[in-house]
Parts: sequence; C-alpha cells; structure tokens
Amino acid sequence: MEVFRINRIKSEAPVIAIFAIFAIVLSLLFYPSILWFSFLAFPLTAGAYMIFRKLELGIFKRRCFLILDEDGIRYCFHLLQHPRSLLWSQVEKVNYQMYEINIRVKNTGQVISMQTSYLEDPEDFNELKRMINAKCIVA
Repeated sequence: MEVFRINRIKSEAPVIAIFAIFAIVLSLLFYPSILWFSFLAFPLTAGAYMIFRKLELGIFKRRCFLILDEDGIRYCFHLLQHPRSLLWSQVEKVNYQMYEINIRVKNTGQVISMQTSYLEDPEDFNELKRMINAKCIVA
C-alpha cells in the first residue's frame, strides 16, 4: 500500500473560495446600512477561516489522500469531496497528460481525472505512474 500526500493548501481552495464569496455577499448586503461592518466582512471571515482551520472544526477535520494498494485506488483530493474508491478491475484504460491522469471506467465509460498538481511532492508522480502502469492498460 502506497500513500501519497496531498497539498493541503490546494485541497482547501474550494473552501477558501466559498468564504470569499460569502464575504462579498455579506459586505454587499451591509454596505448601505452599516458602512463599517461591510469593511469588516473580509477580515472577520478570514479570521473565522483561520480559527476553523487551526481548531480543525467541521469540514477541516477531513484528510485528503491518494492511496494505491492491491485492491485499487482510494482518493479524496479536496475538503468538499467525499472519499472515493476505484477497483483495479473497474479500470479500462489510463491516459497520462501533462498535469493530470485520466482513468476510464469499464462499465460506464466515465473518465476520472486526477490532477497531479494536488500531490505534495512532484517527485511522487513518477512513483504513482509506475504503480498504475503495473496494474492497468495504458493508452
């Protein structure tokens, strides 16, 4: 079993975007009525984000991972994604691109794209590629 570490900052990017959109909406709602609060919306949401992250509250408890073992691939690349697994027997074909790995599922024809930029160490890509090649057909 091989565990690949996922870059935590990239895995939190969707949550950061949600916090930023929330701050924009909040500041636009309060702008005409309470001028000083609209300017505090961004620092307050940034502070809340940092507190949630530091104390690991809510979705910040989740861990992001990429695990390859004898059964298949288990992965969760960002905090809003549910952990998923893919058995080696379900994989029809694998295609390597410059910044992603595309895996085609046999029965459904669905293509699962794994961004290689999520890997914490860029050197892990060669090891990941070697392990996938040992188990799958490469296009």
